[in-house]
Amino acid sequence: MTYPKHNDYEIINLIREGNNEALELMFDKYSRLISKKIYKFNLYREYDDMFQEGMMILYKSIKAFNESYQKSFTRYFELNLERKFMTILSKRIRRREIFKNNELYIYETNNNLNQNSVYYDLLKKEIAKILTNNEHLVYTLRELNNYSITYISEKHGMSDKEIYNSLHRAKVKIKKYFNK
Repeated sequence: MTYPKHNDYEIINLIREGNNEALELMFDKYSRLISKKIYKFNLYREYDDMFQEGMMILYKSIKAFNESYQKSFTRYFELNLERKFMTILSKRIRRREIFKNNELYIYETNNNLNQNSVYYDLLKKEIAKILTNNEHLVYTLRELNNYSITYISEKHGMSDKEIYNSLHRAKVKIKKYFNK
């Protein structure tokens, strides 16, 4: 079955009757439109996930489409797909803003601060012995407490380069110490 021989209304009726071949035909027909919209909304970094979302929207659109509104199925599906992608983007923007506004609180109440194993305190004591005060501070904040470089920089008056260098030196020392 090829889609140039059938219009969308016929294919949708076949799908509603339970024809899986017709469903595959619609998925094939609209896969390019889904890809186009993924790139239009700059969601191509997660292409596979967004393509799957698009296929789910296509299926839902097929089930909900009503021919009596005198609109083409293509426009109906395209509108639903664009709305879904806009929703995904707006949620990401809101999450980013919430994180930015509450970064300090999130890091201070981070669940990673809990003791991971019985050796956690021992590891921290061993690390404190081999690192300088600056390296220990940076390593503890960045690696153990998961604070951002920006936060460490602002809180302790260090440049990003100083932080990265201290972090690198600390990792090298720790690796060398434990690989004796």
